Amino acid sequence: MNKLTLFNHNKRRFHATCFVVLCFDLCLFITLYISRENTYYWSDFINYQYFTESIFDIYQESPLEALTIIIASRDTASCNLLFTIPLLLVFDVFGLSRFTYILSLVLVYLLPFSLSLGAVATQIIQAPSRSVFWGTVFLSLLSPFTLATSLRGLPDTGGITLICLAIFLYLNSHRSHAKVRLQTVLILMLVGILLAGAIAFRRHFAYSVVAFLAALLMWEMVNFWTWGLRAIAATVLRATTIGVSAFLTLAIAMPNFLQDSLTRDYRTLYSSFTYPIPDVLNYYGNGAGWLLWTLAILGWLTIQDSQRGAFPFLFGLWEIGLWLGFVRYTHVHYTLHFAPFLVWGIAALIWETRRVGVLVWILVGLNAVIGLTPFSLPQVPGLAEGYPPLVREDMAEVEVLVTALREMPQPVYIAASSETINPDLIRSAERQLYPDDVQLSVLRVPQVDSSHDYPLRDLLRANTVVVPDSFQYMLRPEEQTVVRVVSEAFNQEWTLVRDFLRLNRSFQLSDLNVRLYRRVRDTDLATAIETLARMQEAIAPRYPGHRRWLAVPPGPTVTKTAGEYEISGETPLSVLHVSPLRENDSLQGQVQSDCSDLAASEGQLQITLHNRRGQVVQQQGFPLLEGPFDYPLTSPQFPSYLSVSVSRDESCSVNLRLQN
Repeated sequence: MNKLTLFNHNKRRFHATCFVVLCFDLCLFITLYISRENTYYWSDFINYQYFTESIFDIYQESPLEALTIIIASRDTASCNLLFTIPLLLVFDVFGLSRFTYILSLVLVYLLPFSLSLGAVATQIIQAPSRSVFWGTVFLSLLSPFTLATSLRGLPDTGGITLICLAIFLYLNSHRSHAKVRLQTVLILMLVGILLAGAIAFRRHFAYSVVAFLAALLMWEMVNFWTWGLRAIAATVLRATTIGVSAFLTLAIAMPNFLQDSLTRDYRTLYSSFTYPIPDVLNYYGNGAGWLLWTLAILGWLTIQDSQRGAFPFLFGLWEIGLWLGFVRYTHVHYTLHFAPFLVWGIAALIWETRRVGVLVWILVGLNAVIGLTPFSLPQVPGLAEGYPPLVREDMAEVEVLVTALREMPQPVYIAASSETINPDLIRSAERQLYPDDVQLSVLRVPQVDSSHDYPLRDLLRANTVVVPDSFQYMLRPEEQTVVRVVSEAFNQEWTLVRDFLRLNRSFQLSDLNVRLYRRVRDTDLATAIETLARMQEAIAPRYPGHRRWLAVPPGPTVTKTAGEYEISGETPLSVLHVSPLRENDSLQGQVQSDCSDLAASEGQLQITLHNRRGQVVQQQGFPLLEGPFDYPLTSPQFPSYLSVSVSRDESCSVNLRLQN
């Protein structure tokens, strides 16, 4: 065996050993981490697991059907199910559990993410590539931002992995001259496909793509002075090739998704989730630890190959700038946008300044222990507040509450939105406690002002209401008034509360006292209008997509279609227009019915204007005739609420179409 063969053999054995150690360490850490968790998961922390389990159940019966559902989900405005494909193999081997789900996320998405971070590090740090690669890989697993998303049960790590692979390919293909060869064009097209894949994986990675292209243009501009027009042309070609490739990939594979992303105003829709810049700075600064941020910045300043390191550095700066100055969302999966900047910066500090390398490893390790473990260690200023295992101290009381709700009339309205209690938590707790006997019908009630409807519709449907003794919120309180008004309605005993009976039994969740209310009668139209008026005083302005008509009482089905609302139900029925009338208008629509001889019956369509207290101020009656109608409305002297009722001597099915 010659020296070269021996060297290659030892090199392969070294890589294999490191990979095995890496996998073992990850599996051991996940085992210890999940074993310390004791909680009822909620929202995104459990929903993606439920999606995967549902697909896995179908997969066991028919793999082809499961694959068909997954592929069909790719082109939807909501979250697609593409992320479940590789997870099914892990479930097939180890079965269904929280542990196997988190383990599958770690092995399928987190592990490649760490490897991609190491690959990029070899392109920007001047040191032995083998040491830099594996050192960065292991270093990344000590960063709370690298691990947190997978530990909380979200699959978003797959998206940032594609971004890092795109950066690696771009760095690896870049040359110091202005020429763009065919091979380079093909690589740039692959980069565009990877960026499109990241957006398809989770929509918020569109900001990473913007950061990528902005950093690319800034980085390429340094060649303008040397290569002149050739460099400008090459830069335009590079950026265009990547951008067009990404756009065409989405347009061909996911046209509806692309159209929705380009036409819907997500910025306004999710404005309730934004925070002031100081709050965003504190969230991401304390989450990773200010120590890590300091080490990363120092590391970027020490990179000797500034030409190669400039692009990842600019990419990181654009990510930080976009999230601090424009996006301003705070959630665990958004920490992935900052993870590469932190890991590459700290890796550079270790290998570019060897004298402090050991000290940096110690500090990063200490930060990881503070931020990721359940040890009751004192909080050290500058270290991560982090993401330790989730633990609830009131598990038994939550179980008692869920058991009590299962005996109450359904559906259930949870008038709270905090980590202590929220609708999704109660729904998930029952599923964890009674996996084979789910009985609760917990309403999916409004939670945020910018994208959710008035809470009156669901409140009218509820037969049981769960009310804490104080307003419970998760976002800024001024952005969750749709939650606050329901809490106040019961705690301040609005007129609506007369339709409910407060039960003597209460439940102590953490520091909250939770009470139950059972409906004893339907809410009448006057009370509904009075409640709506009080809600509208607090909830303003409303987002444009809210429902304009709701049924009172909530028997008929109200369906929103393009340009009109369809109300279907048995007579008598009545609907309320939720926006007060302020000027002359007319009521246009159409009546369809299966009633026999509708024209000869005593049926009537009645239009009523009410004041803010629900009292009748004007009323008009028209014969109930099948076909289109256009009835003028009398100009109100003050903002009035409009109700439309359909009545007939004998009950029959009526379909009423009302224009917006």
